Amino acid sequence: MSFEEQLQNIGELGKPLAHAELKALSNLGPETLKAFWVIWREFPAERRLEIVREIDALTEDNVDLDFRPVFRACLSDADPEVRVAAIKGLWEDESARAMERLMALLDDEAGPVRAAAAVALAPYAYRAELGELPAATGQQLQAALLRTVIDPEQPLEVRRRAIEGLGYFAGSKEAQAEIGRAYAHPELAMRESAVLAMGRSMRPTWVPYIERELKSPSPALRYEAARAVGELGEEGRPLLAALLPLLDDDDIEISQAAIWAMGQVGGPGAKRVLERLATSKDEARRQAANDALEELRISEL
Repeated sequence: MSFEEQLQNIGELGKPLAHAELKALSNLGPETLKAFWVIWREFPAERRLEIVREIDALTEDNVDLDFRPVFRACLSDADPEVRVAAIKGLWEDESARAMERLMALLDDEAGPVRAAAAVALAPYAYRAELGELPAATGQQLQAALLRTVIDPEQPLEVRRRAIEGLGYFAGSKEAQAEIGRAYAHPELAMRESAVLAMGRSMRPTWVPYIERELKSPSPALRYEAARAVGELGEEGRPLLAALLPLLDDDDIEISQAAIWAMGQVGGPGAKRVLERLATSKDEARRQAANDALEELRISEL
């Protein structure tokens, strides 16, 4: 059976997607990709979305499969949901080419696509701050995120996701100023993103604000504050005492975030707390504690 025939079989709406057939979409070369794109555009949007989501899930369990050419092609799909799914599928792609495509999608006609692109650009911002990207590339990315944040025409969801990426630019006065403005924003969602960005920046200036939100009446802000402590890593150790009450928060997601943060911060005190939680009768907390302890063991190697 030719590649074109295999692809036509995959595209039949209502037919269960078989992993064996989907593997035909892995490691596509330039010529095969052209054939893929001609046939792909004839599939119903519902089926295209189903396929992209399925191959993304398939990648998680099969490291030898490479669907990146398909995901990159689908960044140009006519359906915004497919474009969003393709962005998520590129989570392991660290190439400059992928970053350029994602930056271009900050101007996509669909808000959800722009928001997904902003989220996907955050790891590049992290690499830029570590010096793993050329300085000019990092400056270009920072400028794109700043432009998105200050654009009043952008939906709140897009601007807040750009703020989260800007958090990694700790040395930028402009980026840090926008985080401060986001924290003062009347919308709770924007303040949540500001707190996360504070943790990513790892600047001592933000530590009192993160500590304040660990005690917030808002579950969403407590969650993001716990995550921010984890983002601080070892710099978050002065906040461990304030983090402790969240380990028993009624909201299990907050509790799990606090446990994760303990593992990221590390140190003898955090390790003792995690070892106690690893014997908890609560399965979710016990599993989270064991995962955090495993992270600690790896970091100690």
